[in-house]
Amino acid sequence: MNRFLPVAAALVLCSCFLSAADKPSLDGFWWAQMSPDYKLGWVSGYAQAMDSAFSLQMGACLAQLPMYKKEFPSLDEKERVQRMCLSNTALNYDGIAMGQFVEGMDTFFKDYRNKQLEVVWAIEYVRDSIKGKPAQELDSEVTLWRRCSAAMQTGDTDRIAKACTPDATPKKQ
Repeated sequence: MNRFLPVAAALVLCSCFLSAADKPSLDGFWWAQMSPDYKLGWVSGYAQAMDSAFSLQMGACLAQLPMYKKEFPSLDEKERVQRMCLSNTALNYDGIAMGQFVEGMDTFFKDYRNKQLEVVWAIEYVRDSIKGKPAQELDSEVTLWRRCSAAMQTGDTDRIAKACTPDATPKKQ
């Protein structure tokens, strides 16, 4: 039994080091280290997860249509579905090739100012860019994300709240 004590102690120490290690930050630095196959797999998995989330959201919305009918009696059924269930495009990753996402994210992270941004922001940016969101809106979003990301590094909750609020964007005069 005594000969297993050093092995057990080593296992405990290893598990402590592993649990103490910080989780990797899924940002542009992380993205750059990934292989092309891994990137394609990550993007594909993310898009599939968003598709599943959209399906769940759609089901919940359609279940609430009778309530919407009471709130908006002048709208026909098709218009109610369009306004209430289909107008939110935050989970819509359809119609874009996975390789296009990877290429767009690689390009996004080539900008040194975007390296600290999370990959979920990058894929959202690429999606919106491909789907035709105006460049000025995209630039405003990225500026907000950069400011928010920098504030999160400080850990100061007041600074984070101010930096991550869209209205906090300084107005050009």
